[in-house]
Amino acid sequence: MTLAHAWQDICKKSAPLDDLPPSRWKHPWSTHPAGARRLYNTVRWKQPATIVETGTFEGLGTYALAKAAHDNGGNVRIFTIDYDGDPDVSIPIEDWKELRVFRDENLEKARQDFPDVQITFVDGDSRVVLPPLLRDHVKSWDLFFQDSMHFMTGILSEWEIAKPHAAEKAVVIFDDVCLDWKKLPAHLTGQHDFCLHFVFKESLGGNWSWKSTGEGRGQFFAQKRG
Repeated sequence: MTLAHAWQDICKKSAPLDDLPPSRWKHPWSTHPAGARRLYNTVRWKQPATIVETGTFEGLGTYALAKAAHDNGGNVRIFTIDYDGDPDVSIPIEDWKELRVFRDENLEKARQDFPDVQITFVDGDSRVVLPPLLRDHVKSWDLFFQDSMHFMTGILSEWEIAKPHAAEKAVVIFDDVCLDWKKLPAHLTGQHDFCLHFVFKESLGGNWSWKSTGEGRGQFFAQKRG
């Protein structure tokens, strides 16, 4: 089934995520319940064997991914990457230390709740740790959840590293981005919006079909054709 055929279920279908841990960090960056539901529904539809996530934060998205993988029957690998810092945001080191505690606790809960899903946390800048991870351990991914950097150069860096390792009909989800057609003139003059960049280069000029949640800052999905 293609992304277009699965799209209504991804966006509208309910998800059994009553056990999803609540967000506890003082900064509201964690996966929104609606986003977690779409992650769960995507995994249930796609049934990926290998998932790569950038931007673990509190681990709520990881938990939703693992829950869906478990409900699919398990035997799934999830590699989730993060580091305690953000090049666009300056907050106290104590806040990052607090986030690390919440993240570790939630990842451990996911491992205990879903022992048939292998969850590996990789600490580091995704642009540094993704190449050796993909080369030596992952080889190819079925689902890539990009939720780390939310600025153009950072997203593009992660995508260019991950794209060559996409399996046949792989799915990628870019989180906290928007598809705003009002930005089209700016895009054409070189002031790039990532989603429009993807539409022009990867869809119209490449091998990927796409869907967007249409929210102000929502999720942008794409599936490799073929």
